[in-house]
This record gives sequence, structure tokens and C-alpha cells, in this order.
Amino acid sequence: MTAQCDEAPLISSRSARSHDMEIAGKLALVTGASSGIGAATARALAGKGARVILVARSGDRLAQLAREIEAAGGSALAITCDLSSSDEISRMGDQVLEKAGAPDIIINNAGSGRWLPTVETTPQEARQMIELPYLAAFDVTRVFLPRLLVVGNGHIVNVTSPASYMVWPNAAAYIAARQALKGFSDALRTEVEAKGVFVSLVVLGLVESSYWEHNPGSREHASKAIPPLTTDQAAAAIIKAIEKRKRRLVSPAIFRVLFLLRALFS
Repeated sequence: MTAQCDEAPLISSRSARSHDMEIAGKLALVTGASSGIGAATARALAGKGARVILVARSGDRLAQLAREIEAAGGSALAITCDLSSSDEISRMGDQVLEKAGAPDIIINNAGSGRWLPTVETTPQEARQMIELPYLAAFDVTRVFLPRLLVVGNGHIVNVTSPASYMVWPNAAAYIAARQALKGFSDALRTEVEAKGVFVSLVVLGLVESSYWEHNPGSREHASKAIPPLTTDQAAAAIIKAIEKRKRRLVSPAIFRVLFLLRALFS
């Protein structure tokens, strides 16, 4: 596929369906929910009336967030899971189906990865970046997808960065992992959209979150030209992608221009 054909739907950010999705009453699962974008998204979903399943490694933080959501009148279930392990994800899926049922909305948000030159990236770090986000998104989706296909409904959101569409120096392993997530999202859409399951790819620019603390050395290689998003702004973009049935949503919007320029001149 040429770059021009690939980017055209991205710039239009068009919806495949004319009707919006109602979040209230839906069961929504959020990975990487213990902090940052995931926690903000979980709060936003609960604020719109969704029942939220919180998934991450940090049980204490998940429990605290669940209490916060419930104190505000929402509904939350916390399930601890190491999303880099297929076995752990399978176990998590069994727990979710037993305690809450099949999610209507899946937010594959968990991710990791240091922005480092190739010679400074260890093979283990490169593998970890493939495990999170790509393989985690694949495994989580695969656990619940059969149920979504049976009912012929559901929405899967894969959260990524501009690295899915752009390249820059000193982040090769990170960029490769994010482009794998884009490829998975686009290919999955061709399999399931006609069967009633919607797939969104949400592309977020730099977000001020705890991500940078967990991935030391990355911030030094990040561009300072575009103002960062807050976690609440990132969550609002994810919510919009769900409600408006966006195949792709890019925030901030300036990246759409950058993607178009790359498609035209690369």
C-alpha cells in the first residue's frame, strides 16, 4: 500500500458509521490503568456511566483508583495482571468473564519503551517494547474477541504515539513496536468491522505522565516543539474516538499535518 493511500483516512479521521456510541451502561476494560493515561481514561469512562475494569500490575494503585471511582458514584473492578505475560492475560480474561462478563469496550493502553539509540538499547529492552504495547494488545484482544464477534458488537481502542506514522533518530526499537501496533489495528479492522466490532487507533503526542519517570533517558530525545497533552486531554481523545466511532483519531491535530507532509514528500 502506498503512503498516500495509507494516510488519506487518517487525515479525514472519518467514521464508518453515522451514529454515535453511547458509553453509559457499557462494560469497559482499560489496560495500564494504574496511572497516567489509563487512570485518566478510566475516570472519564466512569464519569460517563460505564462500568470500568482496571487492569495493570500495580494492585495497590488499582485498588485506590477503584475506590476513588466508586466514591464518585461509579463502578470499578480492579484486576492485577502482568500484561507482558500471555498466561497472565489469559488468567485475567477468565477473571473478567467470571466476575463481570465480556467487555463492550477494550482500551489497549498499556505500553513501555525507552527512546534510545539502537546501540544503547539492549535486546531485552527491544523485546519488552514488543511485549508492551503490541503483544499485550494482541493477547488482550484475542481473549475477548470471540465473545464480541458472537454478539456482533463492541469497540477496541489501541493507543499509540506518532511513532506509528513517523520516524526520528534515537528511538528505533520504540518506533518499530508502535508501528507493529498500527499494523495490528489496521489488519484487525479488516477482519472484524463487517461483523460489528469497531477498531480505533488513537495517536497521542507527548503526554505529561509518569511514563517518563518509568522510561529514563527518553525525554531527552523527545521534541519540544509541540506542547504536551495532559492525561485528561489524552483521555478526552480516547473518549471521542469511542463516541464518534473514529477509525483513527490524532491529538494534537498538528500531527495530522506532519503525517500528510511525510506521506507527500517521503
